[in-house]
Amino acid sequence: FSLAVCLGEPVKIRNWTICGLPNDAFSIENGIVVDKSRRWPLCIDPQGQANKWIKKMEASNKIMVKKFTDGDYMRRLEGAISFGSPFLIENVLEE
Repeated sequence: FSLAVCLGEPVKIRNWTICGLPNDAFSIENGIVVDKSRRWPLCIDPQGQANKWIKKMEASNKIMVKKFTDGDYMRRLEGAISFGSPFLIENVLEE
């Protein structure tokens, strides 16, 4: 069983690899899960590969990147939700 065979779109997957997603089966399957999810995915990303990939993929949509420690992150998050803009929260701890 392979998610890339069942749910993957070769053109979309090639675009992901151009935008920096590693070209291994595990990364591609994770990309498919992120792409097909209806809600907000949580990416556990110790090497920062998914972070760079998402930033590059959403650069044309003016992605906003914030941390919980930023003073204005809540206001910015509300604005992004209101306007349907992409929003990436970095450095989320386990707690």
